Amino acid sequence: MKWLLFRCLVVSPLIVGSAGAFGLGWWWAMIPALLLNCLYWYRYNSNFAISDFSTEIRALIIGFIYYFGIFSIILIVNRYNLYQISIYYPFLIIPYNISTIAAGGFMMYHNLGWMFIATFWSSIMGMVIYQIKTHRLPKLDKRKSGGLLILVLVSLLPFYQHFATNLRFTQDYGMSSELSLRQYRPFMKNKALARLKTPATLRITHNYPRLNGATALYPIYSAAAQATYSGMNAKQAAKMIRVDTTPKAFNSLIQHKSDITFMAQPSPAQYKAAKKAHIHLRLTKLGTEAFVFFVNKKNPVNNLTISQIQSIYQRKTIFWSNVGGKFSPIQPFQRAEGSGSQTAMEQLVMKDKKLVKPLRYQATDGMGFLIDEIAGYNNHSNAIGYSFRFYATQMKHNKKIKLIKINGVTPTAANIRNGKYPLVGHFYAITRDNPSQNSTKLIHWLQTNQGQRLIDKTGYVGLK
Repeated sequence: MKWLLFRCLVVSPLIVGSAGAFGLGWWWAMIPALLLNCLYWYRYNSNFAISDFSTEIRALIIGFIYYFGIFSIILIVNRYNLYQISIYYPFLIIPYNISTIAAGGFMMYHNLGWMFIATFWSSIMGMVIYQIKTHRLPKLDKRKSGGLLILVLVSLLPFYQHFATNLRFTQDYGMSSELSLRQYRPFMKNKALARLKTPATLRITHNYPRLNGATALYPIYSAAAQATYSGMNAKQAAKMIRVDTTPKAFNSLIQHKSDITFMAQPSPAQYKAAKKAHIHLRLTKLGTEAFVFFVNKKNPVNNLTISQIQSIYQRKTIFWSNVGGKFSPIQPFQRAEGSGSQTAMEQLVMKDKKLVKPLRYQATDGMGFLIDEIAGYNNHSNAIGYSFRFYATQMKHNKKIKLIKINGVTPTAANIRNGKYPLVGHFYAITRDNPSQNSTKLIHWLQTNQGQRLIDKTGYVGLK
């Protein structure tokens, strides 16, 4: 028995792990190694004229339980995070040698479970071929048939493991998050920047307020600065009118690096950070914007209710077929914590319901180091993402996506104004308490008819 265990735990893994190492990346590259392993077990049975197959099968099952069983337990413990396996698991599968090095060094674990299962069944196949050739193939009684059925069902577990992993992680980087903001820079004669037909009623000639804010709102405060800042050039504007994304822009405000930050309602964590810095925030409403959801243009789903979206992002609804689509698992993408979109998702959509952990992008870079971050929307046929209407349709327009109706209402400017579209939030000009005189003037001007007209011309919906 001990030599049988040696063959099951060491020899077969050496054969498959050496000749089939590329199978970790491409499953079909495992086939030659499996044929070699099948031949090895056929020759072993033939050379020793094996007649006690039950002992041989028990030894193979022990090897199968050791490799695939431990692999499955580690996956469950680490919530199907394949890359957590690299911490300790390769040392437990050293007999797979070259494959062990590849798995541990290059984080190639996606086909590892299949390699263990294929090793087991190719060994069984070699034994069965010998039995057939020597007319020793035993008949299957109920007990043996039941055992065989259990082994077959267990061997299908990698399908579920792959499914469970894909619910939490992706190896697709997604659509590029890069956005050219040059077209919205002030004092550069950009056609994309909104302009008033008449000169602004406010002129700021000195002590210019330092502006920062969410990427999606950059066209508004950039256009406002261009309309009201007199005597400024593009080089000066690059320092005074910045766009550092919502989290960084908010931090710049509480760190006294900017005077006005333009963004949606701050998150509870951001309010807490301001309080910790002894900063009292002053929020002034400037306009409204729709919070939208989008999917691949070929996705047959055109409408979702808020309760369906909540269910999707709580992982209670897993398949598109549950909401009128195809039988395909839903990939619900989220945004980074503290971003305007994520805060809106939590406050406008989920409310008192808790979001599941966001889908994460995992891969290795050219040096073999692990990249693990919140995944960006990839527009696969089963993906769903969210953002603000102007950002999704104007700043980063993509013809391959479509906005979906919410509760049967399309997110148009008219439906935002009349209140029919259910997911509408305000955006604000936020200052510290006791803002400068010019900061106050600029905010007040944005609330006037002229300022509101500029907001409308930008593509947002003003308050008036």
